[in-house]
Amino acid sequence: MSNLVAEIAEKIQMLSTEEKHALVRLLLQDSDGLDEDADEAWHNEVVRRVKAIRNGEAAIRSLQEWQE
Repeated sequence: MSNLVAEIAEKIQMLSTEEKHALVRLLLQDSDGLDEDADEAWHNEVVRRVKAIRNGEAAIRSLQEWQE
């Protein structure tokens, strides 16, 4: 661990629980690089699949059926 990371880790210990949670959210958001296009693509895919099921173009299978 670099000196900077060690120093930051030490300072994190002084934060309140709420501040730590906010920091974690910030770090995750930064590392994930929120991709709004991906959110829209997933939404569109879910809509497409639901329509396919409702139109009889796809069927829902149980986990047991997949394992057979």
